[in-house]
Amino acid sequence: MELYEKTRRAETQIARLFSTEKPFSGHLTKREDAALPDKYDHNCFVYSAQPSSDELRRALAYQRARGDMFLKLEGDAPLWDAFGMEESVTLTMALTGDSSSWMRNPAVAFHKPALTDLETLEVQNFGAVYGEDFCRRNIRRLYAVLDYHGAYLDGQLVGACYSAQAAGCTCIDGLIVAPQFRHRRVATSLLAQIAADAAGTLVFLHADAADMPKTMYEHLGFQTVDRLYEYLCVDFSILERALK
Repeated sequence: MELYEKTRRAETQIARLFSTEKPFSGHLTKREDAALPDKYDHNCFVYSAQPSSDELRRALAYQRARGDMFLKLEGDAPLWDAFGMEESVTLTMALTGDSSSWMRNPAVAFHKPALTDLETLEVQNFGAVYGEDFCRRNIRRLYAVLDYHGAYLDGQLVGACYSAQAAGCTCIDGLIVAPQFRHRRVATSLLAQIAADAAGTLVFLHADAADMPKTMYEHLGFQTVDRLYEYLCVDFSILERALK
């Protein structure tokens, strides 16, 4: 429970770096990022309990009025009625072991990456999915607020992630390694370096519950202490049918 409470406090403070919050309805709080209004995580409705159909209709109308053709809900418990939206679960995993014994790649060098290098890495990996324009705007937004860490081999940026410190914790997120450099201990080396630099704080990160990286994190000594349930709709006709 102590780890859960510490990471939850840190998460709340970090979210405020990007989004403002305002009450929306009895069970919903609206989170908005004016600098990056099309990023789902920064522009969502946080639910405290199962929202009603009327609340979802209001949320849908609000998004339409803003010109946002998506709707995302986030909460710390699963919804019993998701109104046809796609569910995903993000794990909060806290480091409970010692990172000094992790196997590293001694050829990897670490320093803060240049923004242009980060943009190139992000576009190469996510440009086809999210579009180059969004990838560049997203990186610039994060780069201005968070601490970025780069892993270099032969002078080339091959891996990166960012961190933020709050409430006695260090949160690591956005880990990415170029596909051609995976399985060379780039990710482990980068995480180990950040964990060493963050000594004295509780280090935690996020992992998709359905993806393989969580297994690597478990082997390194990260323990799941919290879960975030996320529901996303990018086709409003699905919600409209469910709300009839």
